Amino acid sequence: MRMDTKSDKRSQTVDGIEYSYVSEWIHQLEKEEHWRAYWRQMKLVLPALEHGDSILEIGPGSGFTSNYLRSKGYRVSTLDIDDKKSPDIVANLVEYPFPDTYDHILAFEVFEHIPFDKFSAILPLLKKTFKKNLFLSVPSNYRIWFLAELIIPYFKEVSFCLKTKRRKINTEHHFWELDYKQYTRKYMERTLSEAGLTIVSAQKDNLLNFYHLKA
Repeated sequence: MRMDTKSDKRSQTVDGIEYSYVSEWIHQLEKEEHWRAYWRQMKLVLPALEHGDSILEIGPGSGFTSNYLRSKGYRVSTLDIDDKKSPDIVANLVEYPFPDTYDHILAFEVFEHIPFDKFSAILPLLKKTFKKNLFLSVPSNYRIWFLAELIIPYFKEVSFCLKTKRRKINTEHHFWELDYKQYTRKYMERTLSEAGLTIVSAQKDNLLNFYHLKA
């Protein structure tokens, strides 16, 4: 492991690939869009849960999601490469054998941090690890220039977004993003299907793409 004393940036190399990560952001007030993402995660996940279900959250970040679910009576374990995030399991996703099973797996804004071929290789293993549902989200490769949202009582939320596709990604943190180069939505969903996963729902908002999957 290597550590940059100037910024808390650390990295781990597996099979010649460097995985970088930081934890300082979890001690700061997160941006508003992060809080909105948490709400959307729970809106997707909660209807599928039953009291006492076991959950593995990969990439717990600030711990908001896992703490919220624990407060509702669910049994949650967490996995992360970064020990400073205090996960139950400290491991690099690309080499963890997943010896235990859980009712559900959550992996929000996680898989873009590993190469896409590693992601596709992990999917069959995850399929054997969860009993009921896999929930995940990945970012879109777009820059938002303008976003307006209108909430009308008794009607659905109406939004207007002006955005353009980026020509590159932040390679310091992401290996890929949806709609970057060949990683289209169709390519992503074909990869999920080839791993034997059934897409129950696919939701797209202005920032993230959410998938609810069953084996």
